[in-house]
Order: sequence, then structure tokens, then C-alpha cells
Amino acid sequence: MTYRSTKMINDHFALDASFEPFLAIKSPSGEITKRIPITNPLEKGYVYASLFFYDEAAREVGKLNKMVKNILDEINQIVVIEEPAKLLMELSARVRNAIGDDSLDAYIKEVLAENQRAISLLPTEEERKKLAKIKEAIFTELFDGFLDMTFRNTTESGDFRTFKFTTQYVDALTERQKKLVAPALKMAGFIDKLRLDDLELLPDWSVRFKPARLSEGFGQKEDEIKTGLKKLMETHLINDTEND
Repeated sequence: MTYRSTKMINDHFALDASFEPFLAIKSPSGEITKRIPITNPLEKGYVYASLFFYDEAAREVGKLNKMVKNILDEINQIVVIEEPAKLLMELSARVRNAIGDDSLDAYIKEVLAENQRAISLLPTEEERKKLAKIKEAIFTELFDGFLDMTFRNTTESGDFRTFKFTTQYVDALTERQKKLVAPALKMAGFIDKLRLDDLELLPDWSVRFKPARLSEGFGQKEDEIKTGLKKLMETHLINDTEND
């Protein structure tokens, strides 16, 4: 599971009023015109977990956007730079000084392009790769942190293991995430070669489960899941385009 794979799921799949996942067929204006349900249990679990961890990463990625815009506001308060290329150079230099490298140049160009159009604001392939790399690094750090907070920091209670989400963590969750905690835990456990038997999420946000170590790795199963979801998309998205 990566930032790129969770973004793909977020862009093409959604949840209905009963929180059942479906492939969303959309009109050019973005309106959902058709809903294709997901019936495979593993694929459903993967979609649930992907949406949960996408929201987790998107929150942190959004902080980068906010930082760039705050620095841009600081520049605009000092001087008006009308030439896009010069403004790009100034903003890029300040952001580079703040984070220590130029990984956000593609992001900077996206921010500036919201109000201006210029060839100089088109990200290069190398800049896109650097931005993608930093997003993946954020995702990996968050996912590892989730595993540390949950399965790697539990208390034994008979046959069960228990832990409790902090109030600070719960308050930062999106409303969608709060509905997806249990399936996200199950899929994260699967990735960590752990089956969570008798999983319970209690009202105080404490969790208990019976751990069962899995011998089979997640990699092969993930390939099967992704293949199934990809076929679903190819069948319905391509056919829907052909019928327009």
C-alpha cells in the first residue's frame, strides 16, 4: 500500500450512505452517474483501508500546501512580484531554505498556477518525481507510526491484546476515518502479518483483539486485490466512456 495506490482508490471509489464501497462512474463535471458495487470481501477491505490511510496522508500533505501558501503570503506582504518566473524563484528559494531541499518545486508551481498561467509554471518530470517521492515518504512514515501506535504497543489481557487511541489522534481523524478504523486495523494487521480475531473497537476508542500470526505475506494477496480492482475499473470506466 502506497500513497499513489491510496490516491487512486480515493479518486475512483466512494462509500454510499451505508458505507458500502463502490466504483464511482462520473460525468465530465464530476457528478456520479453510476455506482458499481464491490462484492469481493478482500477488495472491500482494501478500499476501506486505502480511504482511511489516504485521509491520514492527505492531512499531512495538506500541511505542505499550507506552508507554501503562508510563505507566498509573506512575500506578497513585502513586495509585489508580477513576473511569474521571478516570483517562482523567490518562493522556491524560501521554501528550499525552510525544508532543506527543492522537493516541493512542483507543488510551488501548482500553487502559483492557481492565479497565473505561464510556461515557467509547468512542473518538469524531475520535479514531479521529487514531489511524488516526498509524498510516499510521508505515507510510509505515517503507516509505520500507525503500526507502532497499535499492534507494536499493546498490553496483554488474557488471550487479548489491548491499546487505546489518544484523544489527540481521534480528534484529528476525518469523519470518514472514524467509520473506517476497524477495517483499517484489520488490513494494517494483514500487511503486518497479523490476523485480528474478535476485534472490538470500544466507545472510549480502546481496542482489543486476539492476535494470530500469519505465515503468508501480504504482497501476493495485494497484487490479486489490485488486479481485481483494476479489472473492475477497466471494464466499467472504459465501457462507460465508449457509451458516451
